[in-house]
Amino acid sequence: MPQILKVWTAVAALSLMLVWPAPVSRAAASPEVQASFPAFPVTVNGTVTDQTHSQYPLLLYRDITYFPMTWNYTSSLGLAVSWSKENGLSLDKKDGCASLAQDLTAEVNASTGGPQAAVPTPFSVKVNGKTIVNADEPYPVLLYRNIAYFPMTWRFAHEEFNWKTSWNDVRGFAIQSCARPDDEERTQAEALNLANGGKLAVKDGWVYMNPYLWSEGAHQLVKSKPDGSSKTKLSDDKATYINVVGDWLYYIASEPRKPNAIYKIKTDGTERTLVSQTNASCLWVRDGWMYYLRLTERSGNKNATYYTPGGIERMRTDGSEKQTLLSNMEHIKYFFLQGERLYYLTGEGEKKKLYVMGNDGSGQTELRDNVTEISTIDGWIYYVKDGKQLRKMSGDASIDIPLHESARTPIFGLNYRDGWVYYVSGGFGISGDASMERIRLDGTGRQALAEARAMALYIAEDQLYFPYWSMGDQTMYHMKIDDPQP
Repeated sequence: MPQILKVWTAVAALSLMLVWPAPVSRAAASPEVQASFPAFPVTVNGTVTDQTHSQYPLLLYRDITYFPMTWNYTSSLGLAVSWSKENGLSLDKKDGCASLAQDLTAEVNASTGGPQAAVPTPFSVKVNGKTIVNADEPYPVLLYRNIAYFPMTWRFAHEEFNWKTSWNDVRGFAIQSCARPDDEERTQAEALNLANGGKLAVKDGWVYMNPYLWSEGAHQLVKSKPDGSSKTKLSDDKATYINVVGDWLYYIASEPRKPNAIYKIKTDGTERTLVSQTNASCLWVRDGWMYYLRLTERSGNKNATYYTPGGIERMRTDGSEKQTLLSNMEHIKYFFLQGERLYYLTGEGEKKKLYVMGNDGSGQTELRDNVTEISTIDGWIYYVKDGKQLRKMSGDASIDIPLHESARTPIFGLNYRDGWVYYVSGGFGISGDASMERIRLDGTGRQALAEARAMALYIAEDQLYFPYWSMGDQTMYHMKIDDPQP
């Protein structure tokens, strides 16, 4: 097994080993209670949970949400946990917390239906050093499938642990034990827009985009507010793969019958600078490096020149230290960066495959066949198989969950906002439209949003942008994203 997957597999195994000690038997005298699964969304520190496929689903008892005291949940809630037969369970607030890593399975919890039998814990429970008398509690700590479940009441959530909670009919229940790092959510949103071609990028309340992608004619790199107001031209570039890094935009600029080049420009439109004459596509700027597909010149019929990917390279943002990460791969479709991992797709015939490697080019591993689209959301890989199956899998590929199969193919343009995966379903040519749709990240609640010849989907705050295709040209349109009805 390649080293990169050995590490991920070891981490996954450790997280499961630390879920809970050995199973605890029910005490004969413990009265059984009837709980249920929540029928509303639940968000933990900004991460929307998938309760449909959760190995340890949340419970609802007497209208109070109960969380399982697994390693991943207690880590995200910032709780120090200890348990023994002699002393029972102890929960203590600690400084800091981790992002929620979800334990999911391909099995669907909702299929069991009906009440879920649980019992008050037959062992003692302490919260911040104080003993909880379960028999006197209106919302006792419960034992369900040999896991202790803790009630998120005002007394515990606010008074004991000082968490913030909220509720509304659309977004459901949210709990915040500590703030999600600002750059974590922003970096994920940037990556999803880049994966769609990077014709639009967002930062600090501004949208940077190429509003027209025409086969001939003038082009513009502009900035505007998310609603389209305050539009200002920055340059006359035909820009794609726009990255916002500090006060700079890095992007691919292309001209008819000329190789691409990498440029940068200040967000106010000044100091436009050629960074590299390298003929590149699929530009990602991360941690002082520019990652890109190197394009190789080919000759076609009648000696016409065209360009195909020849591999994946990176160089410093000043154009120095060029490194080849992957060579002789002319069928690479595109790639997706997530932290220290680089996922890439090959896209021709039987060579349609999804691979992963380290962002330094090490540990190349094949993950799946017949993959046509990929994005990563909150640590899970969302991908399209055979152009029609929307699925998600864990980072080590050990867990694979089907979400939706469409009769209208292909599915492409994956993006994400507030627990919903957005995508385009359907093909079009001179006539016909495709459907812009969204579906919850657990595969439920699919909704059609609009019919349009959308080539990709971009999200800028509460606006959904899409390049509208017409006779080979693309014009950027946008629409407000309405909250779904409860």
